[in-house]
Amino acid sequence: MYKHILLAVDGSDNSFRAAQDAVNIATSNTLIEIISVISTEGITSQAAHAGTLDNLEQNYRTKFAREEQFIKNNHANYKVVITHGHAGRMISKYANDNKVNLVVIGCRGLNPMHEMVFGSVSTYVTKNANCSTLLVK
Repeated sequence: MYKHILLAVDGSDNSFRAAQDAVNIATSNTLIEIISVISTEGITSQAAHAGTLDNLEQNYRTKFAREEQFIKNNHANYKVVITHGHAGRMISKYANDNKVNLVVIGCRGLNPMHEMVFGSVSTYVTKNANCSTLLVK
């Protein structure tokens, strides 16, 4: 059914549940792309500690190692994309630019006040991606 699923991950429990749902939805022909976004806010201290951008990305990749290992063990056709910027914008842009059929993303379940003040990556993606979005709690 879906040929290209974009799985947005951040290392949270909801992110892992999203990985499980992505595998359950995918067929053997489906490409699952795992995307994680390094926030550009505060990146200076992270980058200084890591030394290089490659080290920063490698260090960051450990945050979602559980999701990546689950996909690797349960679905042969996958790849990992790490990008930098505002998570909602980068996930939506990637989905729109790469003809993704479905974005699967965990949501934190913010209460209305927190969502109004802090915003929500999953809400942003739902509103701005040009494909279906599955929100996983």
